[in-house]
Amino acid sequence: MFRLNSIRSVLFVTFSGIIALILAISLLLFYWWSSDTLRKQAADSISASSTAVKEKLDLEYQKMDAVSQTILYSNLVKERFLDFSGREAATNEEAQVVLQAAKDLAEILVAMNGPALPVQQINLYDFQGNLFGSGFDNRRMKVDLEDKSWYPEVLDTDIGKIITEPEVDEQLRHVLPTREDVYSVSLLRLFRDRYNSPEGIVEVKQSVTNLFKSVSSSLKDRVIVYDDNGNLIYPPGPASESDQAYVRQFLAHSGGGRMENPDTGAQELFEVAHSSITGWNSAVIRSEQELFEPLRTFTKMFSILCVGILLLAVLLTFLAAKKITEPIARLHRSIKSTDLDNLAAPAPLARTSGINELDRLQIAFGKMGERLHYSMEQLMLAQRQELQAKLVALQSQINPHFLYNTLATIGVMAEEGMNGEIVEMIESLSDLMRYVSSDDASLVELGTELDQTRNFLSCFGFRYGAKLSFGFEIEEAARKVEVPKLIVQPLVENAAKYGTKEEPPWSISVRAYSEGTLWFVEVRDNGPGFDRENLARFREQTEKIDRSGETPSLQVGGMGLLNVYIRLKLLYGNRMTFRMEDAPDGGAIVTIGGTYPSGSGG
Repeated sequence: MFRLNSIRSVLFVTFSGIIALILAISLLLFYWWSSDTLRKQAADSISASSTAVKEKLDLEYQKMDAVSQTILYSNLVKERFLDFSGREAATNEEAQVVLQAAKDLAEILVAMNGPALPVQQINLYDFQGNLFGSGFDNRRMKVDLEDKSWYPEVLDTDIGKIITEPEVDEQLRHVLPTREDVYSVSLLRLFRDRYNSPEGIVEVKQSVTNLFKSVSSSLKDRVIVYDDNGNLIYPPGPASESDQAYVRQFLAHSGGGRMENPDTGAQELFEVAHSSITGWNSAVIRSEQELFEPLRTFTKMFSILCVGILLLAVLLTFLAAKKITEPIARLHRSIKSTDLDNLAAPAPLARTSGINELDRLQIAFGKMGERLHYSMEQLMLAQRQELQAKLVALQSQINPHFLYNTLATIGVMAEEGMNGEIVEMIESLSDLMRYVSSDDASLVELGTELDQTRNFLSCFGFRYGAKLSFGFEIEEAARKVEVPKLIVQPLVENAAKYGTKEEPPWSISVRAYSEGTLWFVEVRDNGPGFDRENLARFREQTEKIDRSGETPSLQVGGMGLLNVYIRLKLLYGNRMTFRMEDAPDGGAIVTIGGTYPSGSGG
């Protein structure tokens, strides 16, 4: 039901959240619309840029191709080059002819290149390895064409002409002022005679710096040029891992779109234009961060304005918010200070907030504390009684089990006429029964438990005499720890029962020791060890107890070890120790243990 003093009515008049939501949605919508518009405009811009890069590179290539074709189809070049190439002057007159042919050829090549120098270097090769250079390097020299990476490809007449990838040009680096690596691109064609037979090779060169000068100077965006095989053309030099990552993304996405910067992970826009003339792909990349920087600046200014509007709204809603937060804060302090010791201490507070829902919540919390305190007391009492009942039940199972086995032993001794030993055994049995029945639920010192265990083994000794020997090794620090009664006796009884199945002599040793805050008791015999099937069955039973937490019903006979395991589990939980293993030199070893009580130690 709607009331003026309810939380709903108070929140109804606080519109600061609505104002903030409206401003935030408006800002987000504006940012989304503006960023989408900028992204589309940038895509169109870089698409035009990539096309412009491709066209500029095509133009540079066409200039190189024009020079190459002019040389290729010039009869003067063919005549002079053939006069010069591979010709040895036998006389002074022939030497003059060769020299004059070289001068004429140089002048012709300079004229063909023109004053604009569309190419930096022209090289003519014959198949004997003679090189005639014109341009930056005008030397005549011998070269080994087999060493040229492009030589086999040029000889392939199906190709006609080839353009190389950028590579370090030792020829240009030798003649240019700089001594840094100079990368150049070569256009190569076969040089043929009038009968269309190959006579040599025409090479025109342009440095990558000159080839891409117009591209790098006119664009602020990043430019990467690569061929269809993924080989990097620009920037020149050994491809960095970053450039290779870019090219792999370009090969996977034709055209353009968005991608991730391989170095920074930032988003970038790119467009790729393919040239059918050079076979190269020109990619232009623009960072979205730089693209959106002006938009972010405007968004910050608009956000400041929104903050001012919100401050005004907060001022108007402060009093209303205070009306709600003060009673909630009181309730919070009350809840925070509540623990098991003072659940029922505070009385329910009076109606002071003026808000019905909060007043009812405060009163309900006080009453809940009283009920919870009472429930906790009942639960803890029930848990203590349940644990005590389980220990008593397990203890009571040990008593008839122990008495049953002892009486059976006395019966066997009577059949064998061991009357004197029977009397002594009955006296020892009386001492043991007084120890067992003195206080079913109490804990005893480990030293006392081990003394009674020694008494039990003495009873066994009456029957087997010298065939059975036993020993005790007890650390003094471990004697004082309190353990459940009859926690060791079932272990030595089990050792005596199964250890005497072998041929005598039989031996049983008991060792008690401590390690840090843990105590241990180890019982060892020299018998046949554990039966694999019985050991697997025992472990299956203990795993079931660990999973379910339930205590199974135990039967007299063969239940001693499981009884010990359950009692240790009840007292120590996961801090207990219970190990069953075969001894390396024969026999069986059972080790149990637990933690010292708080405030004591080994």
